Amino acid sequence: MPLALVVDDSGASRTLLKGLLKQQGFTVVEAVDGESGLRELAASWPIDLVLLDWHMEPMDGPAFLRKVRDDPRTVGVPVIMITAEASRQAVVDAAQLGVQGYVVKPFDKQMVSSRIASLGLAPKPG
Repeated sequence: MPLALVVDDSGASRTLLKGLLKQQGFTVVEAVDGESGLRELAASWPIDLVLLDWHMEPMDGPAFLRKVRDDPRTVGVPVIMITAEASRQAVVDAAQLGVQGYVVKPFDKQMVSSRIASLGLAPKPG
């Protein structure tokens, strides 16, 4: 079963994303910010997918992503940014940091599912 990491400081968002991922056949681990996300990534390795929020303290999504992309072991992990940050510049910045998808909150479950499917990471349940 593929393993996904949800990194978001919003408990409600984590709960919704975990439910969606589990419906798609993922095992899910979670973290409340970038620092705990890095610890969970290391502890649960290998991770097949990361769903990442932008605005978190003390380490935000872009800082988390820079560290993931700088590590030879995790450089290729697919990351989908799911955030309220909707500016054009944020989307450009995220793309330059190497995200494979970008979804603006409040998110639609179908949009998240289609982003996951576009990466070839949509296992069938059961």
